[in-house]
Amino acid sequence: MTTNVISLGELRGDDSFPAFAAIYAPDCDNPFVLSPAAMRWSDDIHLNRLGDCRQFWQAQKKKLRVKLAELFESLLRQAYGDQTLAVFGRHPWQCLLYLYYQRQHAGRGLFLLQSPLDQNIYRSLDWDQWFAPQDELARHWQEIAPRGYNPEQFRARQARLKRFVERIGVATPAAMSSAGETSITRRFDRWLGRIWHWTFQQDSDLARFPWRHYAQPRRPRVERELEYPVNQWQYIALLLREDLARLAQKLPRDDATHVNRMCWEIALFNDRRIEVELSFRHPYCLHRDAPNFDTALYQARYLYDDLMRELSARESDLDLPEAMPFVGWKIDIRECLQLTPQLWDLFARDVENLDYRRIQELQNKLPLAFESYRFHASFFPEDSFGCAPIGMPLEHDYEALAWTDSAVNKPLFFYRDVIPIPCPGRLQKIFLERNSNQWWLDGDALRSIRDYYLLRDRRGRCSWVYRDADGAWFKQGEFS
Repeated sequence: MTTNVISLGELRGDDSFPAFAAIYAPDCDNPFVLSPAAMRWSDDIHLNRLGDCRQFWQAQKKKLRVKLAELFESLLRQAYGDQTLAVFGRHPWQCLLYLYYQRQHAGRGLFLLQSPLDQNIYRSLDWDQWFAPQDELARHWQEIAPRGYNPEQFRARQARLKRFVERIGVATPAAMSSAGETSITRRFDRWLGRIWHWTFQQDSDLARFPWRHYAQPRRPRVERELEYPVNQWQYIALLLREDLARLAQKLPRDDATHVNRMCWEIALFNDRRIEVELSFRHPYCLHRDAPNFDTALYQARYLYDDLMRELSARESDLDLPEAMPFVGWKIDIRECLQLTPQLWDLFARDVENLDYRRIQELQNKLPLAFESYRFHASFFPEDSFGCAPIGMPLEHDYEALAWTDSAVNKPLFFYRDVIPIPCPGRLQKIFLERNSNQWWLDGDALRSIRDYYLLRDRRGRCSWVYRDADGAWFKQGEFS
C-alpha cells in the first residue's frame, strides 16, 4: 500500500491569475513594478491592479516556464528587497486583511489567496484581525468624503458589531459569512455591509472600494502645430513618426520605462479637439521600436480610421471636407510600467527559439487580442476544440494523431450553429464518413450517429452537411 503525501508546494500550487496585490515594502520608491494601476494605502503599503498587464505577465510566465508566484516573487525581491511581503488575491480588501495577518506573524515573501492553504488560513482570521485594517480604510473614506459617510457614526456601529459578536460567541467572521451583506447593512451600517461584502466576494469588482490611483510621475509630451491642414494618413504617419522619435529621446534609453497608455489629442480644422487613447496589450518600449515606430503607428492608424468614419457620418450634412483635416496635435504618455533593466534582461532570454518580443509587438499592432485554442477528444466538430487562455499548457490527455487524421476531409469554414436544411433530393452528395460521439452517455445510442456528406449545388458550390438518425439534414460548414 502506498501513501500520497501532499506537499506544501501543492497546497500553494494554484496558478490562476490574481486580480489585485497588496504589497508591504518599507522602501518603495517605484509602485509601478507590476502594473501602472497602483494606489498608496499607507506609508509602507501599496495596492496594484494587475488586470491592466494580465496578458503581458501570462506571456512572461509561459516564456520562463515558471509559476506566477515564482515570477512575481523574483520581481518584487529585486525591486524592493528581501523584506517585502505581498499578498495576491481577487479583491484588494481581502489582500489587505491577509497582509495585516501576515505582518502580525512576521511573514515574508509572497502569498496567493487563491491557494487552498492560504484560503484556509484566511477563513480562520479572528474579529480583531478583521477590524484592525478598518482604521486605515476609515481614513481613506474620510479623505474622499463619500456621500452619507459619517466617521463618528461608523465607529459607533463598529463598537455595536463588536458587542454583538462577543455576546453571541462567534469566533471568526467566516463562521457567520452566510449572514450576507444585506443582513449586516440592515442591523448595523451600510459601510460595514460593504466591508462584509468585500471580505467574502468571489469576483474582482471594486464595489465602491475607495480606490485612488497613484499620481503617475510627469511624463514627456510633444506638440505639433501644422503649417497647413492634413487629412491623408500617409502624411500624418510621417509627422507622427517624427514626434514619436522626439518622445523617445525624452525617455531614458534603457528598458526601464515601458509605455502602457498614451494620449493623442488632435486639433481639427473646425477648432474642435478630440482625445484618443493609444493603449498597448503588452507594455511597449519606445526606443526599441525606433526608428519606424510601427507598433505605435498601427494603433494610431486604427484610431484614425475610426475617427474618420465617425466624423464623416456625423458631419455629412455640413459643408465640410469629406475627411476632416488635422491642424495639430499633442502626444503625451499617461501610464508606464517601471521595470529595472536587470529584470528586462531576465525576460530577454530566448526559449526554444520563440521570439516573444515579436509576438507581443504583433499583438500590440492588431486591433483585436490574440485567441488561443486547443483540441478536445470529440468526433462532433462543435465539441472538438475550444478557446483556452494564452499560455495554457498544450499537453493532451489523449492520442491526438487519430483525431487529426479524421479532420483531413473536413472543411476549413464552420458555422457557429448548425443550419437545418431541407432534404437535398437529387443534388450531388458524396459520402464522407459516419461518426458518433459518446453514445454510451445517451439513452438512445442512434441519436449520436451522423452521416457526413459533401453536397454540391447546381452552381458547383460545396457544403459540408450531415444527416442524423431521424433523417433530418443539417449544414455545418463550407468548402472553399
